[in-house]
Amino acid sequence: MSDHTAAHRGLRRWHPDPVVRSTISTIRSKGWAVTAVSGVCVCGSSQCTSPGCSFAYTTGMGLHVIPELAVYGLDARTSCAVLNELGSLFHRQDWRRVVDGRVVVSLQSLDVGVRVIEMIDKSDLLITNELFPDAPALQVVWPDDSGRFPWDTDYSLPPAAQEIKGTSDTGARTTEPRVIRSPAPNRAQRRAARRRC
Repeated sequence: MSDHTAAHRGLRRWHPDPVVRSTISTIRSKGWAVTAVSGVCVCGSSQCTSPGCSFAYTTGMGLHVIPELAVYGLDARTSCAVLNELGSLFHRQDWRRVVDGRVVVSLQSLDVGVRVIEMIDKSDLLITNELFPDAPALQVVWPDDSGRFPWDTDYSLPPAAQEIKGTSDTGARTTEPRVIRSPAPNRAQRRAARRRC
């Protein structure tokens, strides 16, 4: 039995949206899923709008008692590699020390070290919010060519290159991440709304 099989108890078995169903299937087989979002539309709908900044995020890390992860401004392939590598790392090492200690993490999938910060705005994580609306999340932040992060003085990249959806100042907090509620209604609220119709 794989180490993530026991975690499946908190995972839905089915969902009406085929993209969410595919994510559930990936979580069941791999342990978590990574969704990459960019300006390239694969559905061909005229209603699609491209994001201001490409990004990727995980779904299912919470089943392993690890916050979900997101990264902005990298291409899809690199983003997936970074998130999968950090997911594997956080299975072996305590993510709290990395966040609270403001540790710069060296990854094989990226030429520069990254910082992991607590995410405050997780509204972009649509599939994660659908399956795990109260899941905490961390953002992976990468530096500019001079090794400076967005909160450092003389950071050279424009804000659109990497949207920052969190805070690098952990301050005094508990050992657990804060639960950041998404703007979408939770499961009980959705059921109540359906009963009213």
